[in-house]
Amino acid sequence: MGTVSPLFAGRTAELRALRAAYARACAGEAAAVLVGAEAGGGKTRLVAEFTRDLRTLTGACLDLGVAGLPYAPFSAVLRSAGRDAIVSLTPAAALPDLARLMPDLTAATPPPDDGAGRLRLFERVLTLIERLAEAGPVTLVIEDAHWADGSTRDLLTFLFRNPPRAAVLPVVTFRPEEPGTRPWFAELARLPHVARLDLPPLTPDEVADQVCGILGGADPEAVRDAHARGGGNPLFVEAIVASPGTAVPGSLRDLLLARVHRLPRATGEVLRAVGAAGAGAGHGLLAAVTDLPEPELSEALRPAVDHGLLVVDGDGYAFRHALIREAVHEDMLPGERSALHRRFAEAIERSPELSDAPASALAVHWQGCGDHARALAAAWRAAGERKAATAHAEQLDLLERVLDLWDRVPGAASRIGLGRQEVMAEAARAAGSAGDPGRGLPLVQRMLDETGDEHAAELLTLRALMLGYQGDDAELDDLRRAERLAAEPGPVRVLALGRLSGRLLVYGETREAERLGREGIELDRRLGRSSMTQDLEVTVAAAAAWDGDGDITSLERLRRRGLPARVRVRALNFLAHCHLNAGRLADALASVAEGVAAAEEAGLAHSAGLPLAVNEVEALYRLGRWDEAAGMLRRRLARHHGPAFRVQMMIWRTALLAARGAGPEPDPQVLALPLDAGFPQTTLPLAQMVIEWRLAEDDRPAARATADAVLRHPRLTVQPCYAWPLLEAAARAGGPSLPRVAEVAARLPAATPVEAAHQAAVAALTEGTAPWDWVVDAWERLKQPYPLAGALFDAACADLAAGDRTAAAARFHRAAGIAADLGAAPLARRISERARRAGLAGQSGGPLTARESEVVRLLARGRSNREIAEELVISPKTASVHVSNILAKLGVASRGEAAAAARDRGLA
Repeated sequence: MGTVSPLFAGRTAELRALRAAYARACAGEAAAVLVGAEAGGGKTRLVAEFTRDLRTLTGACLDLGVAGLPYAPFSAVLRSAGRDAIVSLTPAAALPDLARLMPDLTAATPPPDDGAGRLRLFERVLTLIERLAEAGPVTLVIEDAHWADGSTRDLLTFLFRNPPRAAVLPVVTFRPEEPGTRPWFAELARLPHVARLDLPPLTPDEVADQVCGILGGADPEAVRDAHARGGGNPLFVEAIVASPGTAVPGSLRDLLLARVHRLPRATGEVLRAVGAAGAGAGHGLLAAVTDLPEPELSEALRPAVDHGLLVVDGDGYAFRHALIREAVHEDMLPGERSALHRRFAEAIERSPELSDAPASALAVHWQGCGDHARALAAAWRAAGERKAATAHAEQLDLLERVLDLWDRVPGAASRIGLGRQEVMAEAARAAGSAGDPGRGLPLVQRMLDETGDEHAAELLTLRALMLGYQGDDAELDDLRRAERLAAEPGPVRVLALGRLSGRLLVYGETREAERLGREGIELDRRLGRSSMTQDLEVTVAAAAAWDGDGDITSLERLRRRGLPARVRVRALNFLAHCHLNAGRLADALASVAEGVAAAEEAGLAHSAGLPLAVNEVEALYRLGRWDEAAGMLRRRLARHHGPAFRVQMMIWRTALLAARGAGPEPDPQVLALPLDAGFPQTTLPLAQMVIEWRLAEDDRPAARATADAVLRHPRLTVQPCYAWPLLEAAARAGGPSLPRVAEVAARLPAATPVEAAHQAAVAALTEGTAPWDWVVDAWERLKQPYPLAGALFDAACADLAAGDRTAAAARFHRAAGIAADLGAAPLARRISERARRAGLAGQSGGPLTARESEVVRLLARGRSNREIAEELVISPKTASVHVSNILAKLGVASRGEAAAAARDRGLA
C-alpha cells in the first residue's frame, strides 16, 4: 500500500485561481502566482495537479546553504527546456552568459564580469523564457523558494518585476512561516499582477477524500482521528494513516521516523547518507559514500522510493519532503553525522565530478566533521567559483564562512594566499556587487577602523558605492576624501578618479567631473592599463557636452567607436540627453533607438538600457506624441523596475496628467519625496511637473508650496537644463516665491535655445515685460507644440492688454487648435474662458474630430461623462478630455452652452 493518495483532495478554489491566472497569461496579460503553505501543506501536489496537462518548466530550491549551486532552480529549468531548444532560440553571443547556468550549452568560456554580468544573465533568462513561450504557453514553476539562495531570489525578483511579454505564468511555492524570506514574499505579492494563494488546512471532508484515496476506503473514526491529529495538513495525514494503531506520538518527527524504522536496515543507512548530503545526492556519490555495489544500492533504495520517502531526482535521489529529511538527519547521533560528513568530503575530494558544486560541498562536509582548515580552503575556492558565476550573494556567504573559520585555523593566510584584511575587502566588494550595503558597510567600517591611510582610499570608494545604493549623498564626501588620500599615481588613484568623476556627473558637477576624468584617462594610459579608460572617456565627453550646452563631438566620436556594449549604451544615453536639452528631438530619438538596439543585443535592456527609455518618453512628450508616450509609460511601469527608474517615469506620467487633465494620479510615494535634496536631474523635473499638475487642478496654494520647497535645493543651479523649466513653472505659480525665482534667474546661464525660451518666459512672468512674440518664435523653431500653444495663449493675453483684439483672437484660435489636437484639456479650458471673457468666444476653436462629433451629439442629449464613456466604450477620463476639447473649440464655458452651440450649428 502506498502512502500518497491517487485522489487529489480539496483545493478547488485554489485550482480555480491558478487556472484564472493561466488564462490571463495566455491572453497576453502579466500574471504570476505565489503559493504559500506550511511544511507539508500540499503546495507541490496542488501545483502538480494544476500543471498536469500544461507545458511546464520546473526547478526547485534546496535547503543546502552554501553547499548548493547558485541559481540551481534555473539550471534545472534550462535542463528541462533542453539544450537543443535553447541553442536554437538564443544568439551565439548570449550562450556564454547562459552557460553560467548550464555549462554544456557552449564551449565558449563565460565572459568575465564587467560589472554588468549578473544583470546580463538575468536578461538572457527572461529573453529565453519569452522565446520558449512563442511556441505555446509556458508555466514556470519554482518550488520551495523560501530556501532560494540570494542570487536565485534576485533573479526571481527581476522576473516578477519584468513580467515576460509572452504567455508565461510563473508559479512560486513557499513556506510563509520562514521569517528570513517573509518580507521578500510580501514585497512580491504587492506587485499588481501577482496573486498570492495561502493554502488553508484540509477540511474534515477533504481529509476523508485523502484517506479514502490512500486506503481505498475509510472508517469514519479513522478519518476523525486523522483530521484531529493531523490538523488538516496533508503530509501529517499521510504519516498518521501510514502508522495505524501507533500510540499518539509526541511529534510529527516521531510519526515520520516510525515509517523510516520499519524499513530494512540497509535502506535506513542509505536514507541517513542522503540526509547528511543535504536534500539529495547523486547515485554515484551515494555508492562512493555507502560502499554499496550494484545491485545492493538500488535494492536498498527501492523501499524508500516505494514508501514515498525518496523521489528520483535526475541521476540521483532526494527526499520527497524536507520534513522527512530533517527527521532522519536529527535522528542521527553527532558521531554518526560527523563520520558521514567525512566520508562525503573524502569521496568528493577523490572524485569531484560526483558533486555539482564540489568546492561548496567540501566546505560544508569538512566543517561538518570538524576539519576547519580544509573547510576554510574549500570555502575560499568556492567563493572564487561563485564570483565567476556572478553569484555575488553566495560569494559573500562563503567569504563570511572563511572569516568565521579564520581564528580557528592556525596559519589561515598561508592556506589561501591572502590575509584577513584582503578577504574582508573581497567580501565587501561582493556585498557591493550583490547590492547588499547592509552587510557590506559594517565590513568596510571595520577595515577602516583597523587600517591606516595606506588602504583607506580604496575602502572609501567601496563605502561610497554602498552609500550610493542607499541614496546617501555622503558618497561624494567619501569619494573626495579617497581622491585626496590616493595621491600616488597608481591604480588606486585611477579607481578613485573614475568613481568620483562618474558620480559628480550625476550631481551635475560637470566641470569638476571633466577635470578629474581627464586626469584619470592620462594616468590610466601611463600605467598601461585600460580597464577604466573607456568609462572615463565617456564621463569626460559627457561632462564636456554639459547637458547639451557644450561640445558633443567627443560623444559622437565615442558612439562610432567599437566600445563594449555597456559603455556604448552609456555614451548613447548621454548623447540623447544632450540632444533633448538642445531641442534636437529627432536626433534624441535616433540616439535612443541606437542605444536600445545595442542594449538589447548585449542583454542589458532592463538595466543599462533603462535611462534610454526615460529619454524616449521625454522626447515623445515634447514632440506632442502623447499617446505614444503614455503607451510607453504604461508598458514600462507594468514592469515594476527599481525605485529610481520608477520615479523618473512618474515624472513624465505627472507631466502628461498636468497637460491632459486626465490619467492616473501621481504615486503618493513619489509626491512625498523631499524636494530640497536629492539628485537635481530627478528632484527638479519632479517638482516642475508637480507644480504644473497642481496648477492644472487649480490648486495654486499647493503649487506654491511645492515651488517654495524646491527653490531651497542646494544644487538648484548646477544644471540649467533642469532649472529653467522649473523656474518657469514656479513663476507661473506666483506668490511669495517670485522674488527668489527672479534672483536665481538673474545669475543662471541660458546657453541652448530651449533654456533661452524658458528664460524669456520667466522674465515676462517676473519682471512684467512681455517678450511673448520671441517665446512663440522660439518654440515654433523648436517644433515643440505644447509650450508653443502655451506661449500663444500668453501672447494673446498680452495682445489684449495692449488693446490688439485682432491679434489676440488669431492667437487664441491657433492656440486652441494646437491644444485640441494634443488633447491638452486644461490649456484648452483656459483659452476658452479667457477668449469668452474678452468677448472673443467662438473664434478660438477648430473643427471637431470624428470622435468629438460623436461626443457632442451625446452631450446635447444631456449625457454625463460616464454615460458618454459607456456608450462609446471609452474611459470616463477620456470622455472628459473630449468634452474639454469641445468646450474650447466651441468657445463656450459650460456643458449647457456647448449643447446649445452644437444645436445652433447643426452639430447635434
